[in-house]
Formats: sequence, structure tokens, C-alpha cells
Amino acid sequence: MGIGIIATGRKQPDFVLDNAMLSDMVETNNEWIVERTGINTRRVATSESSLDLACEAALDAMGYDEETGTYKIDKDSIDLIVFATVTPDDIVPCMSSQLKKRLGMKNAAAFDINAACSGFVYGTWIGESIMKSGMFPGSSETNKIKRALIIGSERLTRITNWEDRTTCILFGDGSGTAILEDNPAKTGIIASCIKNYDDEHGALKCGMEYYETPFGKEPDKKRKVTMAGQQVFRFAVKAVTEVMDEVLERAGLTPDDIKYYVPHQANMRIIQFAAQRFKQPIEKFHVCIDHMGNTSTASVPMALDELMKSGKVNSGDKIMLVAFGGGLSAGAIIFEAN
Repeated sequence: MGIGIIATGRKQPDFVLDNAMLSDMVETNNEWIVERTGINTRRVATSESSLDLACEAALDAMGYDEETGTYKIDKDSIDLIVFATVTPDDIVPCMSSQLKKRLGMKNAAAFDINAACSGFVYGTWIGESIMKSGMFPGSSETNKIKRALIIGSERLTRITNWEDRTTCILFGDGSGTAILEDNPAKTGIIASCIKNYDDEHGALKCGMEYYETPFGKEPDKKRKVTMAGQQVFRFAVKAVTEVMDEVLERAGLTPDDIKYYVPHQANMRIIQFAAQRFKQPIEKFHVCIDHMGNTSTASVPMALDELMKSGKVNSGDKIMLVAFGGGLSAGAIIFEAN
């Protein structure tokens, strides 16, 4: 059974926030930001909801033509939606249900997941696993899951502390998606690996504020990202090494066999470390952090979409997706391009 990625899509907000604008908000400058992160600009949602971005990314992946109202990939052929996010517009209904409703995807089962910046890799692994199981529980042979839409969508800037120069320079908003298809004639996904680590020191956190009840006091938490940069960096380089090593071993491949690497766009230094550790030219790593920033779960699928539409990828090329994030979490997937 070959479960492969047959289409990708992305959507970013319209407003571009550059480093010069940030230097007017906090004590920083363009050189300081670029040297430490590799980021020049990022997009910030001003009027777009996370659902707006997600719907546009899904339509892009399905090849929707607004003038004719037609799809290259029929929306009714999508059997499953896995929506990864840490910044949902609402708790209930979940984002996947809202996307299903807005786009009229009547045949899809839908649910959300939260694995922080690793969310899209986890979602792809989950989608593939469900598709490999053959069908929905209790369904007939004719109701096998043939296609799944995996999406990562974030308005990360809504949980950003805009007075903290160590974090506000990093984050942006956006949405990216991929469509999986079960096609026995194709190789598709070759191997997957996910790992979780205990965040012993609270290196990467974001609280949730709740109303107090008449029966007890809620903990005092703030819905803003806090990050211990050096601790996260040390975790990231360790986790990236481990999941890349393990997924290559599971696939029976070497680093040289991979045509392109699509890493989570968190920090240019981490991407450079991975390239050096695996003795690969940096040109094999698709980098878009300079104009996207860190968009959490949307990072990998938006980078993947940019790569797939660049004209550089040929059928049979082996591509690795690799991510790490809060939890602490990490994951990697190797697939063969159709």
C-alpha cells in the first residue's frame, strides 16, 4: 500500500512585519535578529482568522478555481481531516469541524491535534496510520479511506508577548496543508518516526486562562508563549539528530539518499547544525524562515508547499520532513514524490 502526498497548499496573511518595524516596538535591530534567527520578515494576521487561513490553504491544495468553481481534487473525495494547531479560534467546535462545514466537505471525518511545532508531522503520521488500517471502524469494504487532508494552521502572534524581544521576533502566522492518497502503484511514505521528551524545566510553555468556579481557584496562567531559548536550542539539536537518524534507519537509507530536507523553520542555526551533522549541503535543506518566521504547526507544510511548487522536485525524489516542538516533541517522515 502506497500512501503518498499528492498535493500541497498554503496561505499567509497579507500584513508583512519586517525587522525594522519590530525595532520600533522593542529594543532590537535587523542585524541582531538576522544573526540569531535568520528571519527578515514574517506575516501577521490582522483580520484573518486561523480558519480563514486554513480554508484558503485547503482550497489551494485541492486546486480550487474561483472563476469556474471547479476543483482539481474533488472535495467530496476527502475522507479524513486532521487539523494540527496550538491557536484554535474556538475550543468547540474544533477547527477541523469548522473547516469541514465551511468548505462543504460532507464525507470527511474530522478531528484536531496539538503536538506544538511537530503537529503537522504527527498529523501526517496519524493520517497514514488510519489509512493503513483500511477503513473507518464498522464501515464496509467500499468505505475505505482513500484521501486525507492534513493541515497545520496558526495565528501564533495571538499568543506572542510583544514586549519580549527574545520571542516576538520569531513568530508569524500562516497555514499549510497536504493531501494524502492511498495508491498501491506508488511508494508514498517510506518511514515515519515520532518521539516525545519530558519538558523537565518548562523550557517552552503557553498557559490557558480559565474563569474561576465557585468551587475552587484556577491556577494563575497567562496565554503567552514563554521560552528558554538556550534550553530549547539544546533540545532541538538533540531531537533533530535522533529522529533523523531513526527515520533513515527505518527506511534503510543514508542521508545522501535524501534529495531534499524540509525542516521546521524555527531558527537558521538549528537547520545549519542539522546539515553539518549529517554532512549534507545546506542547499538540500529548504529554507523559508527568512520570509515566514516560525509558524509552529504551519511551518513544515508551508515550507513543503513552497518546495513542491518550486519546480525542483522530480518524481521519485526522496524528501524528509523533520520537526520539533513543545511537549517536548519531535518527528520525521520520509516520502517519495509522485
